[in-house]
Amino acid sequence: MHVNVSFVSPHYRQENEDVKHREYSLIYETKLERDQDGNLIGYNTKLFKINRMEEINTQCSSTKLGKVAFLQCLEKMERVRSFWEERISEPEPSTEDKEVTNYRDITLRPLSGLSFVDYCPAPPAPFDHRIVSAKKGVVNSYYEVNRNEVLGGGRFGQVHKCEEKATGLKLAAKIIKARGAKEKEEVKNEINVMNQLNHTNLIQLYDAFESKNDIVLVMEYVDGGELFDRIIDDNYNLTEMDTILFTKQICQGIQYMHQMYILHLDLKPENILCVNRTAYQIKIIDFGLARRYKPREKLKVNFGTPEFLAPEVVNYDFVSFPTDMWSVGVIAYMLLSGLSPFLGDDDNETLNNILACSWDFENEEFQDVSEEAKDFLSKLLIKEKSWRMSATSALKHPWLSDHKLHCGLHKQTCSKSVLSLVGHGLSLELNW
Repeated sequence: MHVNVSFVSPHYRQENEDVKHREYSLIYETKLERDQDGNLIGYNTKLFKINRMEEINTQCSSTKLGKVAFLQCLEKMERVRSFWEERISEPEPSTEDKEVTNYRDITLRPLSGLSFVDYCPAPPAPFDHRIVSAKKGVVNSYYEVNRNEVLGGGRFGQVHKCEEKATGLKLAAKIIKARGAKEKEEVKNEINVMNQLNHTNLIQLYDAFESKNDIVLVMEYVDGGELFDRIIDDNYNLTEMDTILFTKQICQGIQYMHQMYILHLDLKPENILCVNRTAYQIKIIDFGLARRYKPREKLKVNFGTPEFLAPEVVNYDFVSFPTDMWSVGVIAYMLLSGLSPFLGDDDNETLNNILACSWDFENEEFQDVSEEAKDFLSKLLIKEKSWRMSATSALKHPWLSDHKLHCGLHKQTCSKSVLSLVGHGLSLELNW
């Protein structure tokens, strides 16, 4: 079954030209899954064709604003994918040979599964990777910073939505309090780290400004919120397949960082952003505690969030690549169960739990979790750091790489979904 979806691209303006828009058309192919009795148990929707995609590339990729328009078009596609997790059309088999004779629209509870978007990498930043140094000056001279719209915050200060005055590019401004020389040096270390990281799962730096009392980092903007919000949201059904998709991308981002000999050292769900509210693509943020790893120079750190600290950090021992992988294990544990494996009543109890490496799968939340997932966690949450999987090994682990396992998890999700007939129809047209 084919479904056509059309929309008009966002407006964008080139120098000395009128505002323009273009119309694009997407065609989706939906295959329905049935059990042996012919009952509908699920579906798989993939992008079949994008009309005029070449035109999108040639007309929209030559300028910054063109790239913004193109990427916003891709976001439109994401909305289509979300819509299709709400509604699909079901073919009704004929009584003779079960060939498709007409179609019915059915409504599904949103499914987590193996649709085409699951295999799409996170979209790149709407600008080329650049080497940034902090300019002496005021950010407001070049950017419209919305001080009333706070995207996030922490020990460093706050993150606000902003827009570049010259181009209209939507960005995020991280305003870091830095009055002393030491504080400024720490922020410049963060800039230096981000200058070396060019990966779609790592947030990108666009500009930086230094003033007397603070340094502002202007960065790529995504609007999907923190991964942590999905963990604690009672209305969001986070399945094991969802967790696989998130964990795989986290490992891909960390694999790249480790290949660049950089440790993140502050991995936690709050430092992982979703690209949008419905998609599975993520970007890792906050490189304020990141350090370059030099094997000959033994590195020790005494900072981080207690719940996610590796035992070697608690013991003030040497840290290395496995230190980040411990945090990946904690995040995966939380995504699978909604529980924090080492959280105590206070920080001291939490740190003691980490040193004891006391955790298990006895909670009922792990009742339906696959053995592959449990094995994955067991190879990361190990006190001896040299025994932990590397990011590369984690990506090769069956839990993240076994297609048959993923198909089985997908079918389990489909079988739990509630289907209800709502009418008849052959195709559906959407317009934005």
